[in-house]
Amino acid sequence: MSQLNNPSQWTTGADAPTDKQKSFLSTLASSKGATDVDPSSLTKSEASAKINELKEQPTQNSEASAGQPIQDPSTWSTGDEKATGKQMGYVAVMAKKAGENVPEEMGKTEASRKIEELKGKTGM
Repeated sequence: MSQLNNPSQWTTGADAPTDKQKSFLSTLASSKGATDVDPSSLTKSEASAKINELKEQPTQNSEASAGQPIQDPSTWSTGDEKATGKQMGYVAVMAKKAGENVPEEMGKTEASRKIEELKGKTGM
């Protein structure tokens, strides 16, 4: 078995879970109806094992939201690059629903901010 497949053997396995692990685990636990999961009380390897365990369970709460971005878009090293196709697609759909013009081109950071703004306006 590969070390990657066995979190308990990770060199950093006893460390606190990463912010991404904690955020993903919280969202996943919510979608699975697991109310007894406290990501902050787990190690990095325990969080990984819990994520794998929850992935195998059926989804109970389809309304679980991914929440806010973990990292501020203004700190992204790729924030000035052209927005992804997915970002532009989200902006286009929500801008149309909000009755706004669809921008032709945006950077990743600008698109992320616009998506959050339009979520508030459209409830999407």
